[in-house]
Order: sequence, then C-alpha cells, then structure tokens
Amino acid sequence: MSTGDNVTGFDLPARLRAVLEVDPTAPALELDGRWCTWGDLAAGAAAIESHLRAIGAPDGAKVGIVMRNRPGVVGAMMGALTSRYSIVSLSHMQPENALAHDVGALDLVAVIADEDDWRVEGFAASARSAGILGLSVATRDPRQVAPVTACALSPDVIATRSLPGIAVSMLTSGTTGPPKRVPVSFKNLEASFTGAAHYESGRPWQARLRSGVAILVAPILHTSGLFRLLLNLIDGRRVAMLEKFTVDGLVRLVSAYDSQVLALTPTSLQMILDADVSPEVFTHVRAVVCGTAPLKPEVAERFEETYDLSVLVMYGATEFAGGIAGWTLADRRTFRRSKRGSVGRVHPGVEVRVRVPGTNEIVPAGEVGQLDVRSPQSASDPDVWQETTDLARVDGDGFIWIVGRTDDVIIRGGFKVSAGAVAEVIKEHPSVRDAAVVGMPDQRLGEVPVALIETARGTAFDARVLTDWVRGRLLPYQVPTAFVAVAALPRTPSLKVSQEQVKALLIAEFGTAGVPAG
Repeated sequence: MSTGDNVTGFDLPARLRAVLEVDPTAPALELDGRWCTWGDLAAGAAAIESHLRAIGAPDGAKVGIVMRNRPGVVGAMMGALTSRYSIVSLSHMQPENALAHDVGALDLVAVIADEDDWRVEGFAASARSAGILGLSVATRDPRQVAPVTACALSPDVIATRSLPGIAVSMLTSGTTGPPKRVPVSFKNLEASFTGAAHYESGRPWQARLRSGVAILVAPILHTSGLFRLLLNLIDGRRVAMLEKFTVDGLVRLVSAYDSQVLALTPTSLQMILDADVSPEVFTHVRAVVCGTAPLKPEVAERFEETYDLSVLVMYGATEFAGGIAGWTLADRRTFRRSKRGSVGRVHPGVEVRVRVPGTNEIVPAGEVGQLDVRSPQSASDPDVWQETTDLARVDGDGFIWIVGRTDDVIIRGGFKVSAGAVAEVIKEHPSVRDAAVVGMPDQRLGEVPVALIETARGTAFDARVLTDWVRGRLLPYQVPTAFVAVAALPRTPSLKVSQEQVKALLIAEFGTAGVPAG
C-alpha cells in the first residue's frame, strides 16, 4: 500500500539555520522555568562548529553527544546537525563505566557533554585516553562551550572517522535486549518530517516563529523525543521541556502554556489517570499523540472521556526515523469505534505488507502476519522491504493493528507462547496496573512464562486469583507458572517496560534455575 511520493526539496540543516536566524532575541527553549533564546542556541551551535572545524573535522565526522534534555545539549546538537556532522548518541542513563567505555570505543573525533558529565573523572579520562576533543556545555546556557580535552588524533585518522550523510546513530529503546545504534541519515529524517506534515494544515514551509509553545517530555536520547524536538524547532515553535517525566512537571507546563497537542507515552497516560489530575488542567488541549509502546484501547478511551480530548496513537521505530503510521483528528472522529485498537493509517510515502512469518506469502487483508515496511524513512535501503518484528493485520482502508511480536516467543515444551499477548490478557484484570511476561528456564519444559505484576492502586495482589482468572482466558500452556508483584516495573528512559531488566530482576531474586510456582 503506497500513500505518497518520496520526499523532495527538504534540507534539514538549511531549515534549522534559517529558523535560528529569524529573531535571535525571541525565547526558544525552557527548562525549569528559565528560557534561552534562538540566538543562544545559534551561538552554541556556532561555537560547536568552530571547535570541530579547528581540528579539521570533515562533514560526517562522528561526534558523540550525551543526549540529555538540557538546553546546552540541544544547542550542541543543533551545531552538529547544521554543520552536517554525524551525531553518535550516548546515554547518561547507563552506568558511568559503560558510558566512559563508549567514549573510547566508538571511533569518535569529539565528545560533547553537559558540565555535570565532565565532573565524572572516568568520563574525562576516557576522552583523554582516546585522544579526542572534549567539549563541555553549560546546562542552561547553550552559549557556554568550553574545551575539556584536546584532540590528539592525526588528520588521517580524523578523516577516516566519518559517516557522510548520517545525521545521527540513534540508540534503540532496548526493551527486549541491549540497545543498539541505528544510523539515521539526513534523508531519512527529512522523509519522516515530510510524512508527519499531513497532520498539519498543508501550508508551504517558511522560516518563521510561531506563537505557541510545544511541550516536550520524551527523552531526546530516543527517537520519539528527538523527532518531536526537531519537528517543533523546524516549525519555529518555542519548546518547554522536562528533563525527566513526572506528572507534577507535566501539570506545570500544561498549566503555564497553551499547547493544543501533547506527545505522551501509554505509561504517562496511566500515571496521569492514577494521579487524578483535574480535567481543568487539559481544557485547552485538543489531542494527545501517543506512541513508543502498545496502548490499551480502554485506557485511551478513559483518557479521552476524562479530559475531553482525542488520543492519537502513532506507530514507528528507530529504524524508520520516527512514525510511519498514525491517527489524524479527522480519522479519529470518523473511525474511533469501527477501528478500535488500531495504530492508525500509514503515512504518505510509506508502503506496508503483511506476510506469513518465514515465507514470502502475503496474507489477505485483515489477517495476521509479520509486518514489512518500505519507506524513504528507512535507515536501510529505502527501496527494499524491511522486516519488522511485529505481528500485525491491515484492513482494506489501510488501518494497522499490532497484535504481537515475533521476537517475544517462549518455547514451552514445544509450544510457542507470545509473551506480549499473555501480558495483554493479564492487564485486563482490574487488580493489574501493568504486567510483563518473560521466559524463565525450566528443567523439564526448557522455558516457562513468568509474569511480573505492577498492582493497580487500591487493590491487593493475589497470585492465586490471577492464575485462576487467566486460566479462563488462555490455553493451558500459555498460563504463567508464577506471578510476582513489584512496586514498579523496570522501564527504559522512554517509559517502556524493559524485558531485559525484568528477566534480570527475576534471576537476581530466584536464580537461574527458575521461579518456583505460586
């Protein structure tokens, strides 16, 4: 199914530069109530470019940036993108020794980090040992850029450390395993922004500053946050951001600014509902764009009814530089009930197909199979079908339903169990706020499903009740052998449940021999 043409005439660095120059005195970015201007971001970007040009870094040179939701980091990122350097994303969420290892192991020419990161001696020592340029940016003032370590690389070595055309090597969220970096080109990003344009009015782009304020609560470390940040900066919108999502922080921003559209995760929707946030807070909000993880239809509907707005689910992945499908307000008004549970329709320029897993046989419309995508947003060849790990169905109107994953299969005594599908059934119980299911070793069956449960507020955890309940809804081999309660499920920075951390938690508690039943 194709819904548009490939992107043409879009130059991301040129558009960013043009917006930075419109009005340098106007406010651009807010953190903790303090604003920096477009001129501040431009000055920080220029300083980054000057330092990198001084060491002879060519276009595409690999520049590591510790991706925090802070103005200084945003200015550094703008400098790298407008100068066509290749950002290698680094995570401040990982242990200090792992971050220091990345600095020395990724063949960078430079590393840029917040002033707080440079206070960790192992981090600075790694940059010095690698002989790369180290630049410190002030937390709230993008203009303050200072060298910490000098570049000792030869011109020949610097010339080899480049990825021409790659805008950012983006970390995946790491929900089912260790995060990996996906190279996202400028063309990928430009195609993605063009695909998102059908949510707008269709007015031709021009460099201008808008009056509204966009609210950013997703981490720019991951695709959803970076995409939303860049989309708003290109459009000349002021951005008020949180360094880390909290309900109180979101309420402050929504109460202070007139944003009509918010981008939130399924987990943050549930947190807002659990906190009984007053509907008055969201009176000026028309829609919430929701992605990064599956959203239960009943949660979306409860949120819509409580706050009198539309929840617009979007679907995408790091490999596709953002969203490839989603709901529009018009579709939500028309198809809200008839397409319940869908992640929306494919974006312009995107093609999808559904086939029998392990074969090239295409399934009929409406039947479940493995989802493939062909898109100019693809980080691989845009002319080649790219496999996803999602099981999906697509109807005749082009709406997509994601029903499971091919990589969450537990083999229990020869029977295949979808961990995600079992977790979705468990979540339907009123005592369960959220759940994760993983495969744990079993001496007789090889592997068995075990459920980790986050209990709903005001309810009691009872493993026997949950076992009896799911037995009435699942096949015998799908029923978890144990239900284990935790105060909070381990999550990635984008608030997805981390399957890898869930398994590690269970192993730490019970050992590798497995979890005892009950």
